Amino acid sequence: MQREIEAWGISTISLSNNPAATERVNPPRWARVRFPRGSMLGEPGNRDKQLAVLRDTLAALETIREPGGHVELPYRWEAPPVMWRGKPLVEGSYS
Repeated sequence: MQREIEAWGISTISLSNNPAATERVNPPRWARVRFPRGSMLGEPGNRDKQLAVLRDTLAALETIREPGGHVELPYRWEAPPVMWRGKPLVEGSYS
C-alpha cells in the first residue's frame, strides 16, 4: 500500500518493532522502535513519549532519502513488560 501511495507522490513511513520482518517487506521508509508488539508509540498513558515518537517518526520523512531507508528512534520501554499468553513480551519477542 505504501508503494502505491508513494507512486502518487505522497511520502509514507512505517513504524516497526520487528526489523527483520520489515526489511523483508521493504517499505519505502520506516522507523524502528524498541517497544513490544502492540505498543508502537510507547507505554500506555505516557502521552509525552507517544507524541515524541510520533513527531520523530514524521520528521524521518524529511531525512530518509533512499528507498528502503530507515532510522532507529532512541526511545526504550520503561514500564513493566506487556504480557501475552502469560509471558512477558520483551524487545525482540514477537509471538
